[in-house]
Amino acid sequence: MSCTLAIYDSESDYANHLMDYLKRNQKKLTQIRVFTNLQSLKEYMGENSIPILVINESLPLDEINMDNIKNICILSEENTVSNHHNYPVIYKYQSAEIIMKELFSYFPEQLHQSNIKNSYGGKTKIISIFSMQADVMRQAFAFSLAEQYASVKKTLYINLDTYPALSELLGYKPDKGLSELIYFLKQNPSNLSNKIRGIITKRKNLDYIEGVSFGPDLFELTPEDIVLWLGELQLNADYDVILFDVGCYFHTVLELFRNSSQVLVFLEENGWDEVRYNVFKNQLSWSGYTDVLEKIKKVPVTEEVRGVLENRMYQHFDIETGNFNFISEYTK
Repeated sequence: MSCTLAIYDSESDYANHLMDYLKRNQKKLTQIRVFTNLQSLKEYMGENSIPILVINESLPLDEINMDNIKNICILSEENTVSNHHNYPVIYKYQSAEIIMKELFSYFPEQLHQSNIKNSYGGKTKIISIFSMQADVMRQAFAFSLAEQYASVKKTLYINLDTYPALSELLGYKPDKGLSELIYFLKQNPSNLSNKIRGIITKRKNLDYIEGVSFGPDLFELTPEDIVLWLGELQLNADYDVILFDVGCYFHTVLELFRNSSQVLVFLEENGWDEVRYNVFKNQLSWSGYTDVLEKIKKVPVTEEVRGVLENRMYQHFDIETGNFNFISEYTK
């Protein structure tokens, strides 16, 4: 996924502080990546274009592959850096606000274009629901939450599980689903809004996109596809809430999390799930997705919660008789 701005500094506290500022004060610059690991940065540069790369002066420029980088700015620990005179220099140890003002002065066209490009954000609440293991309970919770939202808001549920079992539990399977959309994205995305409308089915108040016909189809989705798809949904579909039921984990899913308003992580109450959750958070930090961490809210799966969800499945998710007390907590 081509970002607008990438920042590399090996000091994780400094990098995280800068990212925190950007999230709070530069919300329209959605495509920002912060790296503290050099290898992760190199891998990203090998596969993605970077309009603006801000790097610490300690990183030798001969270690940077310039093929996918349009502009470079140096973070200096001194007020001037003589051996990087060909590139703009920003003093590292000043307020994040001043750093961003200087970046805008150096690269006004690129950054202001990003502001315009991402100005559609904010109208629609995007929720991603994820679990440490493929679990039908997660799908039951995600679908129940979507139904709860749909009772008061225009809501779209999208199944991103490699084994979309809900249609089997509900006793029906739409003719078209996500596999058709992925194929269309690869062939001709020019009339995407009509194609999206063509694969949406309704269940009472809830709009629903069926999952893939073949699990590996999901891994054909690129980060660019996700951003294009989300943009089309937000601009033209007029939903208040879009809920993704995520049963896979790869780069495209991380881009979805980054563009989500909230990431609900479904966690069993056992040591194994907790360890996996900690590994997941460490991977996000290491790979430059620290902004996703603040979007995460844990959903503890107690025996009581499991009982409620199993009961809802037995009721075929009947909105009139289902128990929404637990689920309602996550619509606030």
